[in-house]
Amino acid sequence: MSALPKPHLALISLACLMLQSPFAAARYAAIVIDADSGRVIHENESTQRWYPASLTKVMTMYMTFAALESGDLKLTDTVYASKHAASMPSSKLGLRAGQSLTVEQAIMAVTTRSANDAAVVLAERLGGTESNFAAMMTQTAHRLGMSSSSFENASGLPDDGQISSARDLALLSAAVLRDFPQYYHYFSATEFRYKGRVMPNTNKILKTYPDADGFKTGFTCGSGYNLIASAKRNGHRIIGVLLGAHSSGERFEQMSNLLDIGFAKTANNQFGEHISQLHDIAQSPPPFQLASNRCAGSAEQMGADSGSISRYEPIRINETPEGRERRLLAANKPQPRYSAASWNVSLGSFPRKIDADVNLQRVRNALGPLAKNGQPRIVKSKNKRGTLWLSQWTGLQQDDSRDFCRRLHGKNLDCSSFPQPKQTVAAAGNRSKGRHRNHS
Repeated sequence: MSALPKPHLALISLACLMLQSPFAAARYAAIVIDADSGRVIHENESTQRWYPASLTKVMTMYMTFAALESGDLKLTDTVYASKHAASMPSSKLGLRAGQSLTVEQAIMAVTTRSANDAAVVLAERLGGTESNFAAMMTQTAHRLGMSSSSFENASGLPDDGQISSARDLALLSAAVLRDFPQYYHYFSATEFRYKGRVMPNTNKILKTYPDADGFKTGFTCGSGYNLIASAKRNGHRIIGVLLGAHSSGERFEQMSNLLDIGFAKTANNQFGEHISQLHDIAQSPPPFQLASNRCAGSAEQMGADSGSISRYEPIRINETPEGRERRLLAANKPQPRYSAASWNVSLGSFPRKIDADVNLQRVRNALGPLAKNGQPRIVKSKNKRGTLWLSQWTGLQQDDSRDFCRRLHGKNLDCSSFPQPKQTVAAAGNRSKGRHRNHS
């Protein structure tokens, strides 16, 4: 047989590498383990390296709990925000340089609100500097068996060296439950009260899945939407980790499927090998999960080839009969088409309609998946000075309106939320009879 030309050989070799590459194959990473025994119930690409995003903060909390247990820190201790901590981007508590809070308040801000500034405050208190604390995090991770993990910061903000895996994060979560069960309740809190504000936990699995009682959400463009969840039923506790969802809703829906699978297999004693037996695959770079649309610029900054990323395909984790029944019950539950609890957000006023249009497009791009909620609109308004054009987003639930403004404020865009007047809601409901609504 004659030898193939060198260019053909090169193309064949490249194709083989692409087929074998975990980067090309890893659509998402997931694992479910029995928390007590450490045995694997379900896993998919669980040793694939991934950007952990704010799941990093579980390690920050592990080290904070260790300091509390050793006496190096007390819940009532006062800690102060440095200029560096105050400079952290959203999500954050909004601390100013020199502002103080207690250790317990900082913990609550991290576990419920994923506050980057509070995470840095704790890191600097324990490590002197955030970079020193990150080195301590990596050392602790390796001691716990998290062989794929390395940390460069306490928050999970994007960094090429901030890497973990689903397996490693499951090991960490199990270590929190094993070593510091007395502090686990901080991950279960559904809200955080601070300076007169009541802020809900960003982890909606606590309200949507029966028996789920804790752990953490995370998101960056590189990681996608991540989630660790823990739930206990009939004396059995399981831990699920999901990395790389393309929307917040997808991560909660698919985590529910993972937990259902976990409990179904637990009931039948269907356990696999111990989590420590899962071996690392080739140390390829983590996939950049959301390289298209609003995250394309971030992908290029992180070194990803955004043009090579395949288009979005939904995660499909097999639904159990129990999960299907729960979903159908929720879908069939009567819900009013219009609710007096609907909220609007105001996005700014402009002297020209074209300026309001441009602003709405800018807002839509900044919102990403959140833009699927509610309806954008431009309202013409007149006052003594002339005509103004108002950019608004309507038909939101209160929690959604808060999420909108939190996201937009992080992008330096105007946003203020207010309840939609009841008479306006009723009028809209009457107008909708006999015709279909258009959805953008």
